Amino acid sequence: MTQNIGPADVAVITGGASGIGLALGQALAAKGAAVLLADIEGPKAEAAAQAIRDQGGAALGCFVDVADPASNQALADFAFERFGRVTLVFLNAGIGAGGSIHKASRANIEWTFGVNVMGTIDGVRAFAPRLLEQDIPSRLVITASEHGLGLPVRGGQATPYTASKHALVGLCEAMARDYVDTPVAVSVLCPGLVASEIWNGFRNRHEKFGGPRQLDAAFGQENRAGLPASVAAERILRGIEADEFFLFTHGRDIAEVARPRAEAIEGALARFWAREGDQA
Repeated sequence: MTQNIGPADVAVITGGASGIGLALGQALAAKGAAVLLADIEGPKAEAAAQAIRDQGGAALGCFVDVADPASNQALADFAFERFGRVTLVFLNAGIGAGGSIHKASRANIEWTFGVNVMGTIDGVRAFAPRLLEQDIPSRLVITASEHGLGLPVRGGQATPYTASKHALVGLCEAMARDYVDTPVAVSVLCPGLVASEIWNGFRNRHEKFGGPRQLDAAFGQENRAGLPASVAAERILRGIEADEFFLFTHGRDIAEVARPRAEAIEGALARFWAREGDQA
């Protein structure tokens, strides 16, 4: 089912104060949609929304801590109370912690999964029942990563992050099956390297996971050299309007990440059949 995004749409975007989330909000507002930018940096989200309003768009900004189930629920309550309906939900908030799994601290692993996986699950649990109940075409878009499709060469060791993004791809595939006969569509966004502030997510790390930490700006050099978020957003929205399940920001880069896994599976199956026979 193709979808033309326009003034009838209301979009909620977590992680909406910067990066892909903000760029999506700006691009949606330019199409006439109303947008709610939600972020753990609430004042920054409201400032971004004000900038959209200054350009004639319809936007609000608010606080959300996706690692808190009650905060996700409060966001859904606010969105439906304020707008009456929601047609696009971008569960986009995420953080990245690196290191081999035996070297990363347990607190950072829990933080990564608490935000990226449980934060997304709690967002779905807050919004999906209302989307189903309103019984109009709507879409849940979950931001995974190219890391959810394979293992990028660049970026060094990011095992907790990679594992969390694999979980989100599986979640979306199962949700798409669960909602197949409903008005709720599901898409999984697997961006490549996009310019954003994800490299500096430690600035908002929760106290229970070790507290905030400001990383040296040198850590963000590779990330800042990524695809402009505005370009990524336009590509994402074209994918949504084409009713794609997999949404990409890059082509060749994603293929280079995903192809080795597909080839490895195909090769392993061929060897399995050679050993066990075609009836196995």
